[in-house]
Amino acid sequence: MKTQPSSQHTSSPTWYEQQVPRPGSFSECSESTTAEFCIVGAGLAGMFLAKELSQHGKDVVLLEAQEIGKGASGRHSGFCGPGWAADGEAIENKVGLQQARELFDLSREGWGMVQATLQAANARMTPGVLNPSTYSNREGLLRAQAHFREHYDYPLEFLETEEVRNRVATGRYHQGLRDSQAFHFNPLDLCFALASALNAEGVRVHEHSPMTELRRPSGGWQVQTPRGSVSAQTVVLCGGGYAGPEFQKMRRSFVPITTYVVVTPPLGAKLAQCVRTTDAVSDERRAGNYYRVVDGDRLLWGGDITAFGVHDPRQIAPKMGQDLAGFYPELADSSGRVPVEFAWSGLMGYARHMMPQLGPLDEGLWACASFGGHGVNTAPIGARLVSEALSGTSDRWKRLAPFGFTWNGGPLGVLAVESVYKAMQIGDRWRAWRSRF
Repeated sequence: MKTQPSSQHTSSPTWYEQQVPRPGSFSECSESTTAEFCIVGAGLAGMFLAKELSQHGKDVVLLEAQEIGKGASGRHSGFCGPGWAADGEAIENKVGLQQARELFDLSREGWGMVQATLQAANARMTPGVLNPSTYSNREGLLRAQAHFREHYDYPLEFLETEEVRNRVATGRYHQGLRDSQAFHFNPLDLCFALASALNAEGVRVHEHSPMTELRRPSGGWQVQTPRGSVSAQTVVLCGGGYAGPEFQKMRRSFVPITTYVVVTPPLGAKLAQCVRTTDAVSDERRAGNYYRVVDGDRLLWGGDITAFGVHDPRQIAPKMGQDLAGFYPELADSSGRVPVEFAWSGLMGYARHMMPQLGPLDEGLWACASFGGHGVNTAPIGARLVSEALSGTSDRWKRLAPFGFTWNGGPLGVLAVESVYKAMQIGDRWRAWRSRF
């Protein structure tokens, strides 16, 4: 099937791009070449997979439709901790406690892969993520803390409401849990560290080389790009939320979900009066807000999830500035909104079960995608599992097999996802209102 490359929705510049200089560019795929493995998509999954396969001595070509770091892997909030996009209870209900523990351990392994990569590049990591509740939930959080300690051997610190508000001065929060092992960082540090590692290992990486057609001639697969092609025994699709119809079966198994990030101009001392912690902050709501102080006195603020994305910064900024003022009115200007200097969107791939979709799609055709907004640690471990399978060193990828490639429901699936998120938002408001009494 031959198509035009899918629209990427990544034209708006991010604040990250001003902080981390691009180390250079990779050439376009402009001729016909062969390889043992061809990976389509140079986000975190694709780059970690190329790195892992190369370390197994495999010949790899990696194709990227735009530039490394231009997709979701370079546009997210920069939070990294263990876990998956699906919550622990849902995973336990699906596969049982023992296998859920194994999956959590895998997610911790992915967290370690990110940490090791950033350490090798001497990139900055700031420890600590605070997860406050927007409604009074003391007993629920204490149960969650005990459950993680007993069943997952993972420590979380419980904070009473006063302790939370000493760190983040807003009446919107109540009790919280703090993860001291999670950390936050500039996503482009990780993307460019991986790109440098691939370059050093001699992996053939091609930017501005979108897949326009995937064919299966005799003896393998052929990936067509606008000016070249790659013939390979095995192709792995790592397209994420930006994958279009050219990704065929994989594209029919997830829904692209849009989320938004803004960065304020310097706010001076008044920001330090509101956010009194170096921790990143992420509340418990499914479509909640997450934020952290950057560059000393700017606030990076993310949130809002929709299946019908808006990608124009002029439309994103006012809405996000108003949301931010709802938590910290002291930061608002005369318009009643917090000023915004940078605004951008990003697309995430969500499967219906909210777990990664990795494994074989056909003989010699694999997928490693759909990390559902928690891909910083799960994309690396997903890549490692696929690499181990393709190298014949383990079958650990089968621990995720119970989730599989479920159909996304087509156009009705998008409507269903949007309805679910609207229902979640209504539930969030109801719990917040009820907690006042």
